[in-house]
Amino acid sequence: MAAALAVGLLTALVVAAVTGAGAPPRHRIALQDRIGDQVHLPDDGSVQTARAGHQQRIRALSPYRELAVGGYGTTGSSKTTLLVGLTGAFAEPQRELDKYFGRLAASDVFNDTVTERQDYPTGPLGGAFECAVLTYPSTSETTCVWADGSTVGIVVDSTGESSPPELAERARDIRAAVEVRAED
Repeated sequence: MAAALAVGLLTALVVAAVTGAGAPPRHRIALQDRIGDQVHLPDDGSVQTARAGHQQRIRALSPYRELAVGGYGTTGSSKTTLLVGLTGAFAEPQRELDKYFGRLAASDVFNDTVTERQDYPTGPLGGAFECAVLTYPSTSETTCVWADGSTVGIVVDSTGESSPPELAERARDIRAAVEVRAED
C-alpha cells in the first residue's frame, strides 16, 4: 500500500513538473492604448533612448526575453510616465529590484543618488514592489519597480512631480493594465 502511494505521489510530481501544473501563472507586458485617463503617446526621445538602452542590455541578460517600452500621458501633453516592461523568468523577484536600484546607486555611469527607497503593497499580482527618488546632477525623478516570477516593470515619472506614494498608486494601476497572462 505504501509503495503504491509513493508511486502515485511520484507520478503526480512528475506530471506537475512536466506540465507546469501548480506553478504560478506566467505573465507578460502588453502596452495598452489607454490606462485610466492616460493615453499611449507617440515615441519621443526619452522612450527611444530607454528602448535602445534596454535592447542593448537584453541581449546580454538571459533572463529577459521580451521588452516593451512606452510613454503615457494626457492627450497633447509632453509630460509623460515612462513604462519599461521586461518579460522573462525571475526566480527571486526581490533580487531584480535590488539589481535595479543597486546598479543605479553604485553606478558611475548614471551618476545618480537613490533616496526614499521603500516597499509598497504589490496589489493582487504579488511579487515585490518598491519606489525611490533618483537624483541626477541636473534633475530628479521618481521611479517604481515591480517584479514577479515572469515580469519586471519600471515606471518613471519624467515630470518630477510625483512623490513615491503617488507614483506607487499610479504604477499599480499601470501594472494591472499591462501585465497580462502569457499564452502557453
